[in-house]
Amino acid sequence: MQENLFIRFHEIILFIYLISIICYFFDFVQKSYKVRNLGIYLLGIVWVLQTISLSIFIIQMKHVPLGSISDVFFTLTWLIISISLVLNVIKVLNFSVFFLNLIGFTLLAMNTFQPTHYNSHIQKVTIVNELLLIHVGLAVLSYVFFALAFVNALLYIIQYRNLKEKRFDQKYFRIGSVATLESIVFYSTLTGWIVLIFSIILGAQWGVIAVGERIFIDPKVILSSIITLLYGSFILIRIKRWMNSRYLIYFNIILFCLNMVNLFFATHFT
Repeated sequence: MQENLFIRFHEIILFIYLISIICYFFDFVQKSYKVRNLGIYLLGIVWVLQTISLSIFIIQMKHVPLGSISDVFFTLTWLIISISLVLNVIKVLNFSVFFLNLIGFTLLAMNTFQPTHYNSHIQKVTIVNELLLIHVGLAVLSYVFFALAFVNALLYIIQYRNLKEKRFDQKYFRIGSVATLESIVFYSTLTGWIVLIFSIILGAQWGVIAVGERIFIDPKVILSSIITLLYGSFILIRIKRWMNSRYLIYFNIILFCLNMVNLFFATHFT
């Protein structure tokens, strides 16, 4: 019973932590004090919850969690969150805080979904299965956002041609402006990319636990990593304005097609 409560409690912490990190990244890309403040408040909640968990551990075990590498990860995450809150007070760049907390999230996930924490075989199997479920769920969610970006990219091409040929009919006004469509493509891709990163982090941990180190030479894992890097380059190019928006739209369409290849065909070679 206590093990189940521990799992659920830390899964809640991870979920809140995930939302907080997403808020930080969105604030970096598109300055928004409301989003930034939400991220800070959520990070504060994570710190409080993790402090409670840390205190319970110290009271029960009579020592600071430094006995194993997994325990060290847990303590290190608490320190990272504490430092992040201090950095927020002194107004350090949000992107630095984002990467710092991305490391913290990874360490906390490695601690939470560590089967050696649990005594019974059933609990160990349960935690590994839940890790896989969360990994797959986040991956599917990222595909949804990429699909949304793909659809709006196609609409962008249609609307761009309508604008170029001066076909201002009813369909033109129902689709929306090219600027709005381009913005939707970018933010949908950005959201999907962030979610995919977390999915890969959790998936890598599941793979190491369930399959071993050979998970890193799995074709699907390699292709997923390449696609993630390409989506990251798309986001960077868009932020820096290194390429014309129309070419970026075509790039986004190609990336989604690669994603579908990865989803439907790479599994046959795994």
